[in-house]
Amino acid sequence: MTSFAFEPIYGSLLLAMAVAAVTVGVILAVTPPTNDTRRRKWLIALRLLAATMLLLAAFRPALFRTDNQLAEAALIIAIDTSRSMSLPDGDGNSRWETQAKVWKILADNILGLDNQLDVKLLTYDSEAKSVAAPSSESLTSLTPSGKSTDISAAALSAMQAAEGQPLAGIVLIGDGTQTSDQQGTGAQRVAETLDSLGVPLWTVPVGPAAGISASRDAAVESLPESYQLFAGNEFDVKFQVSTRGMSGIDVPIRLTWIDAEGNTTEVAKRQIVPTKATDVTPVSIPIQTPQPGTYRLKVEAIPIEKELVDTNNTQFAFVEVRDGGGRILYLEGTPRLEQTFLRRSLRRFPDLALDYQWIPADTVDRWPVDLNGAFEPGKYDIYIIGDLHADAIGEEQLRQLADTIGKGAGLITLGGVFSYGGGGYANSPLARVLPVQMDPNRARSAGSPRDPAEGSQIDSDVRPELSRAHPITDLGGAAPANIWKELPPLLGANRLVGPKVAPGVQVILETETDDPLLIIGEYGRGRLAALAFDSTWRWWKSGRNEVHRRFWRQMALWLLSRENSGDRRLVITIDQRRFATDKPPEFRVEMQSLTEQNAATPLVAEIVAEDGKTMPLNTSTEGSGNQSNRFAQAIRGRIPELPVGFYRLRVRGKAADSDLPPEQLAFQVIDKSRELAQPLADPAYLKQLAALTADHGGTFFLPEDANDLVSRIKERRSLAETPVVEKFRLGDGPFTGWLLFGIFACTLSAEWFLRRQWGLA
Repeated sequence: MTSFAFEPIYGSLLLAMAVAAVTVGVILAVTPPTNDTRRRKWLIALRLLAATMLLLAAFRPALFRTDNQLAEAALIIAIDTSRSMSLPDGDGNSRWETQAKVWKILADNILGLDNQLDVKLLTYDSEAKSVAAPSSESLTSLTPSGKSTDISAAALSAMQAAEGQPLAGIVLIGDGTQTSDQQGTGAQRVAETLDSLGVPLWTVPVGPAAGISASRDAAVESLPESYQLFAGNEFDVKFQVSTRGMSGIDVPIRLTWIDAEGNTTEVAKRQIVPTKATDVTPVSIPIQTPQPGTYRLKVEAIPIEKELVDTNNTQFAFVEVRDGGGRILYLEGTPRLEQTFLRRSLRRFPDLALDYQWIPADTVDRWPVDLNGAFEPGKYDIYIIGDLHADAIGEEQLRQLADTIGKGAGLITLGGVFSYGGGGYANSPLARVLPVQMDPNRARSAGSPRDPAEGSQIDSDVRPELSRAHPITDLGGAAPANIWKELPPLLGANRLVGPKVAPGVQVILETETDDPLLIIGEYGRGRLAALAFDSTWRWWKSGRNEVHRRFWRQMALWLLSRENSGDRRLVITIDQRRFATDKPPEFRVEMQSLTEQNAATPLVAEIVAEDGKTMPLNTSTEGSGNQSNRFAQAIRGRIPELPVGFYRLRVRGKAADSDLPPEQLAFQVIDKSRELAQPLADPAYLKQLAALTADHGGTFFLPEDANDLVSRIKERRSLAETPVVEKFRLGDGPFTGWLLFGIFACTLSAEWFLRRQWGLA
């Protein structure tokens, strides 16, 4: 619509008209008289034209044009880029794919809708980010990788993204699940603020809500991180399966070996049937140990239909299978200090697996104890019998033990009140096996007081001396005998009758008075060691723990016929072998040496990925407060943050010509994201947020109703028209202003020039 009006100076039209009348009168009155009428008319015309310009400037005529235009505003669209968007949406697609379709519909219909609408695109996870120059293809280069979702931060950032522009509305798309620790007042407070400003919030929930089928989930849990096994054995794999929403449904379980080259072999398959909606089922599956090598044991609950999350269906255990013997059974009757430190020493070596069984003296009425086939050939490679009466084992099981030793097993007998003759072994099937002579008269009945028979014990301190060189008693150094002399004395010993006179029987340790302390021998294909003492723990307590470990390890290796094994090795320990990406553990590497080293060997630690790429690690040398621990050195470090996957921690000597065998330990970096731990969406939360702005058109839309959302946005824009008035007033612009001034100046100049020419000036 167009209109015309005057805007006179001082706002008074009467004043302007009076000024015009006075101006015309003055012009007519002051024009000089002349005999030439034509000249007088020219002068009056020029003066009237100049006066007209002045009057136009005074009346200020204006042209008005009124039009309805859309108001300038910003439309904010927020897209969820957290990892939960990689989960299924319940309709066969991922939530990210569904969200991308919604964005494309919005972009194709809203971008460029009108020149006054500024469409801004935000992505959010734990924080919100703006996407420059949004287009329908803006999401193609993005992936949902955020570790958590903060909906409150997304809503607040969306409101702030307008940057001072009026808000046409906010579109919030996502699964509605808040996994970040909420900061501030939360998304609800933001929605209330939008309501007070008259701004609608439109939400688009993506993903399935809780339901009977939508909440199905099976998770493998509590599988040990690692096993150290020996080839040819059977062992039980124990774990548990947690289920939700699977009552009465068969859940298949599968166990698979994965060797170092990545080859897979399925070894067992079972099915469990949960009986409750939420259930935890313990599972134990016996399987056969494979050939020697390093393996991963994969335990998997095979995903079933409509199970949204399968990242928790699998757990891996790292398995090291060793060749040859190394399985030890330690039977003890009296829980002495000796058993504590002996077990501690032997268990430090990964190639030795020790089982311990205590048979208390107060269970004598139930002797012999059934040891469940522990003495069957091949069950164990070494047997240790402590201060335990022969009746606790029983004649039948001792006969089986004797036969097993004859077939290649080893046996260690320790000193004690109920050892040897005092424990009734002189009349047992072991009498023909042990390399010592035994006196039946020393026998004590089972359950009797622990007073030893007269003359059966050496009650004073005992300092062992070497009677001959042997791998068991070689504690390193140039003079092994000197090391034995440096050790603290033992607290007494059994007074053995003496060694048997038989091939292979030798006394390798004795007292200063020639009482035998350690007698070794052979029986069939097996080896035996009879000790008269039971207090080597004193070595450990005095700070000579490396000597204690060496002695007992060499004892075990000799019984296994492996006494020629190398004397330097690396032992890697790590706090966890399965850990989350954001919680890497520390590791420690100890170089154990059975001989004293003159100088420490520089070590290098590195991470080896599955593709063979290596990453060097920073380590620090670990100091030891025990200066007598001369046979070990250690380094310490921390695993860095790594992507999810399998890796190896490899440690080797730094020098290229190092003769130290490298060692490596496999580990797994797993995903424990809170995003993926919650597979269900929370559409109700997004609906509640949108409902807070319902008075201004706020509501929620399902992804399939994205076109309805487009219509709602367009409808909202049509209601945002405002009248815009354009005014064109004479003299306001530089063109009309200079035009009036130019005409005024020219007419007065022409009038003055004519008067000069005509002699009237």
